[in-house]
Amino acid sequence: MAKMLADGNVKATLVLAIPNIAAPVAATLNAGVDLECLITADGLSVSVDEAVVALPALCETFDAESPGRAKYAIDLTMYRHIATVDDIAWTTLIRGLNGFLVLRYGVDVDTAYTAADKVLVFPGTAGERKPNPTTANGGVTFGSRWYVSVQPELDGVVV
Repeated sequence: MAKMLADGNVKATLVLAIPNIAAPVAATLNAGVDLECLITADGLSVSVDEAVVALPALCETFDAESPGRAKYAIDLTMYRHIATVDDIAWTTLIRGLNGFLVLRYGVDVDTAYTAADKVLVFPGTAGERKPNPTTANGGVTFGSRWYVSVQPELDGVVV
């Protein structure tokens, strides 16, 4: 059974409007801002923080638990570019920008979105841009958090 590879096979797109996050339109996604070549190889981190609901009963000797509320966030580490026209990540991901971060796994990044593609759609808002410390023999990078504002669609299908 073949495993899904990440290198060159994770598309990350910023889209300002998606009417139906369960069924985004291919043309809308293809018109978005491609971010995958601006993100460092280890710079895409999707996290979920899930609260715990304690359900202990007086008659039991076991502390039962259930899943509580969940909170998603996406941390991005992105490259800066010398020319402003090329510094798309820095000039686009401004604090307060609202939109949708769309991720597609397992398909070459050069392949346009097409009907039946499986995508994850995260409605949200960009946080502050955070310049990262410089390193020897490295590029200049910055961090940005995508604050997910409503329940994301983890099983979206492009139409």
